[in-house]
Amino acid sequence: MSRRVYFAVFGSGLGHATRVLEMARRLRADGTDFRISSFGQGLRYIASSGEAANVLECPSLDVEWSAGGFSSWHVLPRFPFMFNSFMKQLAFEGANIAKFDPDVVVSDSRLSPVFAGKMRLYPVITILNQFSVAFPPRFRTPTGRFYERVAGDVLGLMWSLSDQVMMTDLPPPYTIGETNMVGDEVASILKFVGFTSHPPQVSEGSLQKVRGMLDLDGKPLVFCQVSGPDETKEWFRETILRAAADISKVGNLVISMGHPEGSPEPRRLASGAWFFDWCPMKDELFALSDLVVARAGHSTIGQCIELGKPAVLVPIYNHPEQIGNAEKFSALGLGVGIRSEKLTPEKLAEAVKACLNDSSYRMKVEAVGRVSRKYNGTQTILETIGSFTGRRQG
Repeated sequence: MSRRVYFAVFGSGLGHATRVLEMARRLRADGTDFRISSFGQGLRYIASSGEAANVLECPSLDVEWSAGGFSSWHVLPRFPFMFNSFMKQLAFEGANIAKFDPDVVVSDSRLSPVFAGKMRLYPVITILNQFSVAFPPRFRTPTGRFYERVAGDVLGLMWSLSDQVMMTDLPPPYTIGETNMVGDEVASILKFVGFTSHPPQVSEGSLQKVRGMLDLDGKPLVFCQVSGPDETKEWFRETILRAAADISKVGNLVISMGHPEGSPEPRRLASGAWFFDWCPMKDELFALSDLVVARAGHSTIGQCIELGKPAVLVPIYNHPEQIGNAEKFSALGLGVGIRSEKLTPEKLAEAVKACLNDSSYRMKVEAVGRVSRKYNGTQTILETIGSFTGRRQG
């Protein structure tokens, strides 16, 4: 009997899909078959990466996004519909898990496959950046914090149905997602495994090619990545473009919009900056960069720390996880965080200049990077998956 792994991936953004796709392909190289269930951006990314035959489109279940960011006003009114979507997911995952009959179910930040797998007596591994959901800032009242704690404990109980919970973060005091660690019901099976971001595998030849193609001179390179749900991108993108002329005075500026279906060809802007709809040389630019400007997603932060890159982080508006990530990143002295509601072209340019001019940011992020490189999150998760696969062979 061949080894089989069923992955279920949260579909908002590309971070979850990217790391699971890497794990799945490594497992395939060892002779393991897999299926990946997802929705939204994650589904489209996996399918467009050549895995359309192995990806399953499950019913979507995501928070509501407005033009600016996370829309807390729409969560409660949509709750009955979200519950209905969750039940549809549960039925979908249950049917497809039973059909595929895997050795283990691996859930990346989704509850329905945890329930579906355990209901059918399959072992379940859960991968998380956070195991609670912090409330948006406007609800951070004493009453709100009480309910936040209760919600954290309940969610922890749900995650604890898993056989193993793998936290893709560093242990204290370097835990980036510490504000989303409310609740302790999962502590007995939780394991900090380190980041699952992957250092760029680039050659000196490819770096030289990028330097020549983009005419990079001796000035610092500022690499801006616009990511997240499509609805949240416009204001961030427009602010970067309006700040481009000012930033270009102190460094080379490259902007990636993060649209997988967009053109991979660079365009030169009047400010002198380069602009990509979809950047096919992201690894090279990350490796060459002196500073990263990005959202405060966990995967992006992990890659900055792994590579020793200071960053200016702009969390998605009203997004509690990203706000907490940016605050901890700033508190560790690894860069500057700017809340979306306070973002202006002037503040963005000032933050970029501050990070480039103060060497302490790079020194501190390199120090935390040395801690991070003691871990290998992807390999640890793969070894844990391997401990469950093949048990029914023979």
